Amino acid sequence: MWDIKKQIMTASNKKGIALNILPKEEAENIKQSILNKYLEEGSSRNFPLFERLHDCVGIDVPDSWMWIANFVKKTPIILFFNPEDEKEYYRLNSGEDVVSIIDEIFNVEFYVTNIDTEYLLGYNHSQCLVASGTASSWLENHEGYKARYNK
Repeated sequence: MWDIKKQIMTASNKKGIALNILPKEEAENIKQSILNKYLEEGSSRNFPLFERLHDCVGIDVPDSWMWIANFVKKTPIILFFNPEDEKEYYRLNSGEDVVSIIDEIFNVEFYVTNIDTEYLLGYNHSQCLVASGTASSWLENHEGYKARYNK
């Protein structure tokens, strides 16, 4: 298995991107908030989350993960993964930073939220970008989404 943490640290050094690993308690609070807000009632509380999300919007366009920078812009984000791939939660300063980091690592499922878990964005192994919370309407109104679904 690949070492995602090492890849992230290497990418952040290469690109000059500041990041912090969240303390375990803070990471657990974010995880629990995500599970409570975005998973279907009564569903398993296990990862991957993509199969259990309610009220989400998705698109199957390769590289749509790059659109995340358009939504997040210059606000801090939390980047995390399926726990069997990587257990740490990372705080980055902007959507541009997360896109730069992801561009440097192996293709892996990942999730992005903010500290208040107002949204959840994820990209999975099927090259699907999924959005919940405040990110849902953003994705539905994205030009790439409209073009893909002729809206």
